[in-house]
Amino acid sequence: MIEFSALFVNYNSWRFCVRALESLLEHPPTRADGSAMEFEVVVVDNDSPQRDEENEARLRELLERMHGKLILHDENGGYAKGMNLAYEHASGRYVLVSNPDVTFTAGCISGLLRHLEAHDDVGAVAPQLYVDRGLTCRLPPNILPTIGDLIGTTRVAVSPGYVARYSKKRTVDAMRIWGAVDPVDLPQLSGCCFIMERGVIERIGLFDPQFPLYYEDTDLTMRIFKAGLRVVEVPACKLVHFYDRSGQTNHEEAMRRYWISRRTFYRKWHGPFGGWLFDFTRWLLDTKWMHRLGKRAPQPNLIELPSSFDAPTVPLPRTMDRFLVEVSMDPRFYLAAGTFGEGDTWRVPETLLECFGPITYYFRICDLGGDQPEEVGIYKYQRTDPEHRLRRATAAAEPSEPAKDKV
Repeated sequence: MIEFSALFVNYNSWRFCVRALESLLEHPPTRADGSAMEFEVVVVDNDSPQRDEENEARLRELLERMHGKLILHDENGGYAKGMNLAYEHASGRYVLVSNPDVTFTAGCISGLLRHLEAHDDVGAVAPQLYVDRGLTCRLPPNILPTIGDLIGTTRVAVSPGYVARYSKKRTVDAMRIWGAVDPVDLPQLSGCCFIMERGVIERIGLFDPQFPLYYEDTDLTMRIFKAGLRVVEVPACKLVHFYDRSGQTNHEEAMRRYWISRRTFYRKWHGPFGGWLFDFTRWLLDTKWMHRLGKRAPQPNLIELPSSFDAPTVPLPRTMDRFLVEVSMDPRFYLAAGTFGEGDTWRVPETLLECFGPITYYFRICDLGGDQPEEVGIYKYQRTDPEHRLRRATAAAEPSEPAKDKV
């Protein structure tokens, strides 16, 4: 009898999906007494245009060993539609919903199951999420989209003075989750990985297919809360999520679907006014006047680190017993991952840099020695590509051309 179903939706992520299944096979679900739990795996491929024969063959091989099946969908109807299709083919009492770009660690799934079994008031249970395989940097907690947050993010886009206020509040909220040792209630579920009991899914549904990409987990969170249930993260259960690998393969289409889903959420949960306000803020931000305001530097006291390929060491203004480093690709820090350190320097983890490659990073460092996080510096770092490093090394090794006489 199948007790546990693991569901994945793949889109151009064959290699990552293989790694996810390999880690699941290495760290499978167990019962409370430690015995093996019968489980199945269902993978739905959302009509991936990028095929990978080697990894697809490996995926099929793994599925044969895991009571699994691969469903080749004839459309890319989005994550919600694909996951609902996978659920139709699942039979387990406990259902794992997961992105393909994850790696499970020892005890992760079993720990989540134990918490869900012991708490009838929990609708969904989630692991502690890391962006890198070194488990050094926590992913940002999702923020439940309210009317206030819609107004706040609109102000942040054009007001450098408001950026500090918004980011400080977001940091305090994130610290409640990043700093938790015991299971902690989440303001919103992350759709990248969670477990629900089948009875709860049958009562409130899984994903709403009108969300083409993103916000399907936000909508599910609202329905869990409406049912009087909680969403809980168990810090002892750790998962690596290589963030948005499918979306990166077609960024323009992913963002088009993102804005559709965001509007759908505000219209569904905040009524006609929410839909109107969303449309108004989108229109407002697209005006020439707001574009000019948005070009002002959001971080006027930004400290630039030398560009390099190697992981830099950031000198800090003072020695700190404990500090927080927020990592973002956006100087406004809408979304920021978090990691901790101590001392008077911070070395950027190599495992963090290898996740995203040669891009621009922003680091916001806060001293945690007081009652509230105190910002001590914001840094900008451009990671160069390895070919650039090789070219520089080659140029340095070659004899320089003799200087020409001045005319």
